[in-house]
This record gives sequence, C-alpha cells and structure tokens, in this order.
Amino acid sequence: MAESKTNNVQDTLDSLHESVLTVILSTINKDGGVETSYSPYFFDGSDYYVLISDLAPHSQNMKINPQISFIIIDDESKTKNIYARRRLSSQATAEIVDKNSPTFEKVIDQLAKRVSKMVYMLCEMNDFNLFKITPTSGRIVIGFGKTYLIDHKNKIVTPVDEDYVANQKKQSDS
Repeated sequence: MAESKTNNVQDTLDSLHESVLTVILSTINKDGGVETSYSPYFFDGSDYYVLISDLAPHSQNMKINPQISFIIIDDESKTKNIYARRRLSSQATAEIVDKNSPTFEKVIDQLAKRVSKMVYMLCEMNDFNLFKITPTSGRIVIGFGKTYLIDHKNKIVTPVDEDYVANQKKQSDS
C-alpha cells in the first residue's frame, strides 16, 4: 500500500483518538442479545481502556463473553456530510486489568488526565473495573471512497476499493 494512504489512515486515527473522548461498545449478554453503550476511554497506542461499573450491563457482558465490537465516531456537529462521518469500528477482546498491577495505576492516571479526575473517585468504588480492550480487526472510514480494513495485530491496512470488492465477490462465488 502506498505510504501516503497509510499516513492518511494513521493521521485520521490520531485525530479521532484526540478529538473523541468516548467509545461506543457493543457486547453480548447471557441470552445472546446485543447491548450497546458507551464509555470514556484511553488509548495507549495498541489497546483501549475503559473504566466501567459492575452495575452497567456491558461490564457483566464482557465478563461472560470477552468478544466485543466498538466504534469511535466523529461528532455529528463537526462533520461536513452526515453520511461520511470519520469512524473506526473494530472487533476486539476485553479483559479486566488487575487493580494491583502497574498497568492499572498507569492507565488510570492517563484516563484521569484525558477525561476527568473523577476517575480517581470511581476507582475507589468496589464495583468499578478497568477493562483492556484489544482490537483484532476493523474498518476505518475517512470519507466517501476512503475506507480501509485494519488488521490491528499485524498492522496491515487494506483499501476497500473496486478491486477489493471484486475479489470478495469472486471468493464468495467459488
């Protein structure tokens, strides 16, 4: 892939991470139903972290089934075209971060700097857990005709263009 396309994708990811403070999470409940909610997040360059109460359904859902999906999407009021909002959607796995680990303290400090010092108060409550969300595969939309698949693990970015769609059609027809 051309370096400029990769740079454009990275620039968009960086911009979304800087300007959008919340992630929308889709989790699966014990009955197999999908539940969607949101949470402020911190991104460390490879993983996302969210601090969530056990009272929230998505916290319980992630404990039962760590396979989730999420989306980080531009604010409607800041987009030029409502159909072409910049967004990252990904499949991911979630796991609880041990409250006694060095990662917990480091991430909580970063989350507090990013969103609010209220994070420190929430951490002291017994029902709040820090979840690490590790993306596996996803899609980023930069605008019309500017969509890319992302293999987070292998750091591979693939444009979704006419060639890609034709190849997918060939594979499904065989």
